[in-house]
This record gives sequence, C-alpha cells and structure tokens, in this order.
Amino acid sequence: MTIVKKRFLFLLSFLLFAVNSYGFKQEDLDKLKAINQCIDCKLTEAPLFGLVLNGANLQAAKLDFANLENVSLRDANLGFASMRGAYLIGADLVGTNLTDGDLSGANLQNANLTGSVMLGIDLRGADLTGTNLQEVNLRNARLERAVLRGAKLDFADLIGAKFCNTIMPNGDTAIKDC
Repeated sequence: MTIVKKRFLFLLSFLLFAVNSYGFKQEDLDKLKAINQCIDCKLTEAPLFGLVLNGANLQAAKLDFANLENVSLRDANLGFASMRGAYLIGADLVGTNLTDGDLSGANLQNANLTGSVMLGIDLRGADLTGTNLQEVNLRNARLERAVLRGAKLDFADLIGAKFCNTIMPNGDTAIKDC
C-alpha cells in the first residue's frame, strides 16, 4: 500500500469516528427537537438560537456555552441544568423552572424571566442587563459579580440572595455579603 493511500485511509477513519467540534451530542439535539424533552442530555455549545421550546423538559441538561439567543422556553423545566457561559440574549423564559441551575457567566441581556422559579440558582458573573426579573423567586440565589443594570426586579423574592460586588439596577455596586 502506498504512503498516500495509508494517509488517506487514516484521515478517512479519523473523520468517520470524530465527534462534532461543538461538544454536544447530535442525537440529544435531535431528541429535543422531536419530543421537546432531553433530560440529563449533553447540549454543550449547541446552536439552539431562535427555537421555540415552550414547556420543554431539560432537567439536569448540560447547556454550557450554548447559543440560546431569542429562544422561547416558556414554562420549561431547566431545574439543575448547567448553562455556564450560555448566550441567552433576548430569551423568553417566562414561568421557567431554573431551580438549582448554574448560569454563572451567562449572558441574559434583555431576557424575560417573569414569574420564573430560580431557587438557589448560581448567577455569579452573569450579565442580566435590562432583564425582566419581575415576580421571580430568587431565594438563596448567588448573584456575586452579576450585572443587573436596568433589570426589573419588581415583586422578586430575594430572601437569602448573595450580592457581593453586584451591579444593581440603578448602577450602584452592592457590597453586601462580601
């Protein structure tokens, strides 16, 4: 066998068995789109922008660094989901369960989370600029270093929430809980 054939066969075998470069499982993405459910699935860096996934069950899903810009996840279950560094600009998360989720470093600018349940959520370093957080349950949330500039927090439950070096809606920096 010539050296050229060997190289070609090596490259071909590598390409046939290679995992996609994004780190998500295509079968998990297909499952989510087909049945609106994907519990404990791997969707890291998945391109989900603009999808309508209202009522979806994504409990304990791995959505780190996923692109969820302008996605609609109304009344979805994202409890215990990991969404570190996720891109959620303009996302519609009204009434969504995000209990004990990890959205540290996520970008939620101008997202709508009205009425969502976010008990114990980790929002450290998240950008919530202009986000609607009215009537949200943020009990025991971690909001250290988060940016809440221009966010709406009317009737939000903030009991036990941690605000250390958090930029508040009026632009002031909170030093509580530091």
